[in-house]
Amino acid sequence: MPDILSTFRQRAESLIHAISDAGGIQATISGLRRQMAEGDRRRAVAKARAQLKRLDAQIQEMITAIGVQAVGLHKSGRLESPELEPLCQHIVQLEASVAQQKTELAKLEAKAPEKAGDGEVVCSSCGKPLLQGGSFCPHCGAAAPAAVTEKRFCVQCGAELRENARFCQRCGSTADVP
Repeated sequence: MPDILSTFRQRAESLIHAISDAGGIQATISGLRRQMAEGDRRRAVAKARAQLKRLDAQIQEMITAIGVQAVGLHKSGRLESPELEPLCQHIVQLEASVAQQKTELAKLEAKAPEKAGDGEVVCSSCGKPLLQGGSFCPHCGAAAPAAVTEKRFCVQCGAELRENARFCQRCGSTADVP
């Protein structure tokens, strides 16, 4: 037991000596207070930034809500602001374009690839055979259905590669990329 106490006493004395050499207890306490104050300041800055981010998001939500209300008033013919009229008209035109694109997309998705008697895929527009992996019909130029595209697999890990991928998403290998 006396060995443990003497070891403890020696270490305590060396700690007191180190604190004294560094400018004393008051200097150590003062340094710790500065560090704590800097930590408090950094937390306050982070909190203020987070609050600003939340407020900016709320502003954007309100601007969107105002825009939706203005477009609704424009569509019903009750918008009384000439400054907003061109913006609302442009939004209405964009909505019409979106609706048209959705209709065209639905038509393209509805066209399933047709199979010839021997199992090869043929073009739904001209009826001629499509090349494996082709994006367009080599005869008429129509877009080939997605089912025609050939799947590729990584030679390193066997994962299926995304279309036009330059490397494997799982292992990073580029061995299968032409």
